[in-house]
Amino acid sequence: MQCPICSSEISSDAVGCDKCGATRVTQRTPLGVVVGWVGLTVALLMAMMWLFMLALLAFGHSLSGFPWTALFVGSLITVGLLQYSKTTVHTQWNRKN
Repeated sequence: MQCPICSSEISSDAVGCDKCGATRVTQRTPLGVVVGWVGLTVALLMAMMWLFMLALLAFGHSLSGFPWTALFVGSLITVGLLQYSKTTVHTQWNRKN
């Protein structure tokens, strides 16, 4: 691999260039950070809902009126949000000051 700043040869997993001093920085986009926090919040709510359902079962209550659709749709939304947040990572090379 070549350094994108000075074109000298560097290894593909290098974090910096020895010749020009450029460094590779990996960041998440601001939208990715927000989506990640929303995903974690929804995941917490879904975990509480799953635990509540298990507690109802443990104490012998009927689950006939339980909001199953909300439970499964919320779980799918959680997975989607967290997966999207993982894909918002980008890498760039910064010049040495």
